Amino acid sequence: MAAAIAEAKKAGAKGIVLLGDPAYYGRFGFRHYPGLVLPGVPAPYFQALVLAGQVPSAQVCYHSAFEAQA
Repeated sequence: MAAAIAEAKKAGAKGIVLLGDPAYYGRFGFRHYPGLVLPGVPAPYFQALVLAGQVPSAQVCYHSAFEAQA
């Protein structure tokens, strides 16, 4: 995670969002922001890490490639 965060900073990203266990990702600074929503998932598991600026308010969606079903 440290390397991924460092690469995001190096690329000029303003933040990172992910879907995962708050107990695990919290140690890297990720947290749930009520203004960022990923429909269909438990809110605490959709988290963000702000790298620059402020947290936006938005409904987030994944690229359709992640919606593939077996």
